[in-house]
Parts: sequence; C-alpha cells; structure tokens
Amino acid sequence: MIKTFVGGIVLILIGIAWGLLLDEIGMREWLLLLSGIVLGIIAGLVQRWAVARQRLGLITPGKKRLWIIGVIVVLVTVKVAINVFIPSYLATNNSGIYLSIVYAIGGLLLGHALYLRFKPMPQPAKLRANRT
Repeated sequence: MIKTFVGGIVLILIGIAWGLLLDEIGMREWLLLLSGIVLGIIAGLVQRWAVARQRLGLITPGKKRLWIIGVIVVLVTVKVAINVFIPSYLATNNSGIYLSIVYAIGGLLLGHALYLRFKPMPQPAKLRANRT
C-alpha cells in the first residue's frame, strides 16, 4: 500500500513540476488536470473493489478482469470526451497529452492506495474456509 501511495504522489509531483515548466498552462488546464486526478482516483477505487470482491469469492476472475479493463476504458473515454468538449492546450499539444496521462495514472495509483487504506484486502475465500 505504501509503495502504491508513494508512486501516485511521486507521479503527481512530477506532473506539477512538468506543468510549471510549460508556459501555456492556465487555470483551465490546471482544473482539467485536477479532474484527471479525481477520475483516476475513482477508477482506482472501483478496480480495487473488484479485486476485493473476487478475493471474497463473490465474482469470478473473468468478471474481475472485465471490471478492471472496463474501468480503464471508461476513464480513457471520459478523458477524451473532456478534451474534445473543453478545448485547451492539453488536448492540442503532445506535452499536454502526456502530462494528462501522468496525472490520470497518478490518480489511479492513489485510488488503489486509498481503497487499501480504508478497507483492507479480505483474505481469499479458500483460506477462510480452511480455518473453520
């Protein structure tokens, strides 16, 4: 959990430093980057929720995989839609696109770490059954 949290924070700090080096980033772009972090955190929470449900034996590994891939697809789709509907420097420049990806991945890692922080991973159902 600590490594995931630190990884997310490091990516966001790198993104902040990188964003400060770009001249064309204004308030709109910073808010779009913040939305990327929030969307990433939500996606990370949903992914860890799916992993926890699979460990409890409530869903199959195939459904877990579907949840994880589906959440990534939805995250990318929403980010692209935001960039299309709110034109900014981030959507038109390669550095801006990469910066947006760094923030989304940082948010994703933070979401994974936050889920583990507030709701520890359950033990697999097979291990629990052997104890009783």
